[in-house]
Order: sequence, then structure tokens, then C-alpha cells
Amino acid sequence: MKGVSLFKWFKNISIAKKLYLTVGLMATLIAIELGALVFSINTLSSVRAYVSGEGLWSKAQKDAMYQLLKYSRSHDEADYQKFKEFMKVPGGDHKTLVELGKENPDMEIARQGFIEGRNHKDDVEGMINLFTRFNSISYINKAIKIWSQADPLVAEFIPIGEQLHKEINSPHPSHEKINEIVQAIDPLNARLTILEDDFSYTLGEGSRWLENLVLKLLFAIALTVEITGLTLAIIVSRNIQKGLNEILQSAKAVAKNDFSRKAKAFSKDEIGILANNFNNMADELDRSIRDIEQAQQKFKGLLESAPDAIVIVGEKGIIQLVNKQCENVFGYGRNELIGCNVELLLPERFRTSQTENQKLFYDNPGIRSTGAGIELLGRRKNGEEFPVEISLSPLETEEGILITAAIRDISEKKRLEKEIREANVTLEKKVKQRTAELESKNKELAQFAYVASHDLQEPLRTTSSFVELLRKQYHGKIDDNANRYIDYVIQASDRMKTLIKDLLDYSRIGREKKIEPVDCNVAFSEVIADLAKVIKENKAEITAGDLPVINAFPTELKLLFQNLISNSIKFQKPGIAPHIEISTVRENGYWHFQFRDNGIGIEKQYQERIFIIFQRLHNRSVYEGSGIGLAHCKKIVELHGGTIWVQSEAGKGSTFHFTLAD
Repeated sequence: MKGVSLFKWFKNISIAKKLYLTVGLMATLIAIELGALVFSINTLSSVRAYVSGEGLWSKAQKDAMYQLLKYSRSHDEADYQKFKEFMKVPGGDHKTLVELGKENPDMEIARQGFIEGRNHKDDVEGMINLFTRFNSISYINKAIKIWSQADPLVAEFIPIGEQLHKEINSPHPSHEKINEIVQAIDPLNARLTILEDDFSYTLGEGSRWLENLVLKLLFAIALTVEITGLTLAIIVSRNIQKGLNEILQSAKAVAKNDFSRKAKAFSKDEIGILANNFNNMADELDRSIRDIEQAQQKFKGLLESAPDAIVIVGEKGIIQLVNKQCENVFGYGRNELIGCNVELLLPERFRTSQTENQKLFYDNPGIRSTGAGIELLGRRKNGEEFPVEISLSPLETEEGILITAAIRDISEKKRLEKEIREANVTLEKKVKQRTAELESKNKELAQFAYVASHDLQEPLRTTSSFVELLRKQYHGKIDDNANRYIDYVIQASDRMKTLIKDLLDYSRIGREKKIEPVDCNVAFSEVIADLAKVIKENKAEITAGDLPVINAFPTELKLLFQNLISNSIKFQKPGIAPHIEISTVRENGYWHFQFRDNGIGIEKQYQERIFIIFQRLHNRSVYEGSGIGLAHCKKIVELHGGTIWVQSEAGKGSTFHFTLAD
């Protein structure tokens, strides 16, 4: 019930606090987005620095080779010294590679090595972080392996150079011996060239993968910011509109003398207080009207009990009688009013020389008629002007026609009407603005879905098709490296297709509009039927207790069960059949689900990371998949107002917990 309590608290706080909370939340999300952007830029910059460093390394290797060949012809010691100078570049990178490969590397030595390799000092820290923090990513891992293969090869130039230097400086240098030493250079250079190209290609692929991931991440964060702000704004706007509409409907009923309709107070904020005050005012007005009707029946005996100022005026506009409330409202004593013209109670600018009742009350420019009576400005004895509402009733007596005027100070009513009008104007502007924003975001989402499903997948299909044709037509006619490169392209295209599909599936979660009662036992049985083949192949044993009936999105709930069961089967211990136990318990208005397995388990430091989209703990060659299944689970659980977590130890199985509202 935490979500319900939070919603109730949010509904009852003041409108100003709601707006502050909305702005604060938006600012926090924007800060997160900026942090992600800075992190992404730094990471991409580090990849760029590695590409640049490879260029420096490769150029130095080629220059060293050139100087060594030149030295074999010129026998000039300066050429040999240039060779040694160029070899310092890969030597510095070698120092960094060796140091970072240690269990507890000295980062100062690693930094110095990169600087000796002619890398810019501003790039060094990012390059080290990329090596140490992201070496589990396939692209970075592969690039490091290529570097590790090339490093000892380039070192072989040093003994070749030393042999050449020794032979040239011998008393009787042999031309044949020199040629024999030099012939070892070209094969070594050819091997290094392949590794250098492979290194650059791998980093390029990694850079493009990271760029796509960053764009999607930033889009997701930006979309979250917009949806969160829009949702909170809609909630606040709807609450205000709902409360004001209730007050307006009650006001219309009161204007028609129907006091039975009360304005409902949906919250304890300013609108709720206004609704209660309006009801109080309407109740008071209802009582006043009844009092006036009783006063007309009993007249003098009940005149003083009227809540309004009562003024009885003769045919020539002369005040005949007033009650105590009239004295209180206008500040005049009873004796000061009786016998005077009723215009004494009006501002001077509205007074006329006419004394006929009809012209006084209906032709005066300071008077306008309303459904509840006559509204005009009154004037107190101290000169203060204030809005009043006058109800006129003719009274036929033996002395002639008298006019009974019930006068009420409506200052508070006017203030409330003004507030309601201003609130309506503000509300209409906000509703129009939010509606336009929502339409814009819907269009952006539609464009994104089109790009993801067509513009991204179609080029991939085309690429895969042509590469597959290349493999069929030229397999066996080209060298093994070319065959392997073609296989790499096909595999990368297939992975990209899977990532796009998984991302689309992730974005579709929550589009199901209808929440309905779902029997978890039925959903569980359907999931088991869908996974029957996988369960049989892995000899998995799955048991479940009596599961509850809950209000949920049916499709998303089945996907949640399917992902958790599939994960437990996939990450089984070698040689041990999977065993999965499912149980539930009701806690604080939520159903607490537990999925316990006997699999390989998860180390503690990775137990939060596994719920992040596309986060993998294992190489694809060991466990297939894109790393999005548990992210699906987290999104589905949070869509139902619950939370998900895992308890596990490496080698001792895992227990996935999640809560769903009943």
C-alpha cells in the first residue's frame, strides 16, 4: 500500500508544494541525463584516444622498420639511433600493457608508459579507465588481446636491429649476413600489419556500438524525464480541474437556488479547502434564504433574526425599517437610517435625484441584475465601498406597496469568484500546453518505432543477405582470414538484429492498457506449456505452490514468469538438472513472489547490475542472450507498483524476489 499512501500524500499537499516537487524531480532526472551524457562523451573520447594511440604505435613501428632497412644499406650510425628512438613508442605502450596486466598495477607507471608512447597526457586517464573498467566488453577485450599479440612481435625488431648493428660494426662485415638478417623484417612487418588493421577495425566496431548504446540510453533518459514531468503535470492539472469543476457545478446549482448539491472535496489542498468553504457559504446562503422566507411570514417578530441586512423602503425610496444586521453591515445606527433616502447606502457617484423605487433600483447605472438577486456597490458610514447582493420583495400593505430589501455583503463571494476565474484561465492554459506536449511526444515515439522496426533492421537484412551471398559464392576461393571476417560480419549483424528486437520488446512493455484479474496459477501453467521443449531438454523440475489471483496486465505477467524460469534453466550448474521452486506470501497489501533455483548463482557485486538493460555477466560463447530479460522483469514489476531484487551466492543458486499489489 506504499504507492497508495504516497499518492494520497501527494494529493493532499498544497498546489505550490506539488509544483515544487514536480520541478525538483524533473531537475534530478535532467541532472542524471547530463551525468550520463558526460560519462558517454568521456568513454567515447577514450576509445578515440586508443585509435589515435594505435596510429602512433603503428607509425612508429613502420618508421623503425624503415630506419632499420635504411641502416642496412647506409651503415650510418644515425639511422640506427633513429630506429632505436622510434622503438621507444611501442616500448612505452609495452610498459603500460605489462603494468595493467598485473593484479595490483602501479597506475603511475601505466600513465608514464602511455605518455612515452606519445599519447596526449589529457587522454591517458581515460585510456587507463577504459582498459581497467570495461575490459569485459567484447570489443575492448578483443582489442586488448590483439594488442597483447602484437606487443611481443614488435619487440622482435630489437634483436634484429642489434644483430644488424653488430654485423655492420664488425671488422669484416658480411653482405650476405646482412641480407640474411634483413630478410626477417618483412615477414614480421606483414604479421604486425594484420594485427594493426584488426585492432583498428575492432575499436571502430566498438566505437559504433558504444555510440548506438549511448544514443539509446540518452533517449531513454530523456523520454523518462518528459514522461515523468508530463505525468505529474497531468495529475496536478486533473486534480485542480476536477476540484474546480465540482465547485462550478455546485455554484450553478446554488445560482438556481438548489442547495442540495454539495461540492466534493477530493483533497486537502487549496481546491479542497475552497470546496469546503463554498459548501459552508452555500449552506449559509440556504439558511439565510429560509430565514428571509420565514421573516416574510412572521415579519416583525422574526425580522431581527435574519442573517442579512433587511431594509424596507416606501414608494418614494424612503427607508421605513431596518434590522440589526443592517446596522452591523453599513455602520449606521437605526435612527440614522429610518426616514432617509435608500440612496444613502450607495456610493455618491451612483446616486440620482430620482426618488421613485423603480428608477432607483432598476435604472441606476451602478446596479446589475443576477440570477440570485441584484448586485451593486454599497457604502458604509466610514466611506468604504464593498459589493453587496440585494434581494427585493414587494410587500402589499394598507399604506401601499413596500419594497423589502435583503442586503448581503458578498466581498468574500467576489473574492472566491475571482480566484475561481483566475484558476480556470491558468488551468486551461496548462491543459492546452500539456496536450500539445503529449501529442509531440507521441509523434516522436511513433517515429522512433518506425526507425527501429524498419530503418534500422532493413539495412541489417540487406547487409546480412549480401555477406551470406559472398560466403556462398567465394567460400574456399579466398584465404581463411577473409572467410573469418565474413563470419564476423554475419555474426555482428545477427546480434544487432537481436538487440533491436529486444529493445523494441522492452519499449512495448506497458502499452497494454487493461488491468484485469489474473489467476497466477493459469498464467504459470501457460508459461510451462510454452517452455515445455526447453524444460524437457534440460530435465528441469519446476514446482509451485498455490498462487494468488491479482489485478495485473496479463501479457506482461506471463512474460515476467517466463523470463525468470528461462533464466534459471539457462544458468544451471554443469551436469546438474535445474530445480526451481515458486512460492508466494502476502505482506502489507502486496503478494511477495519467490523464484528459487539451484543454478550457478550470482556474485554480490553484480546483483544490482543484472537488472540494467543489456548488462551481461558472461561471454556469449558461454551463455547466449542479449542481457535484456531481467531488465524486462524489472520494468514489468515496477509497472505494477512493485519492486524486484535477488539473493544469491556464487555456486549456491539464486532466489529472485518481487512484489505485486493484490
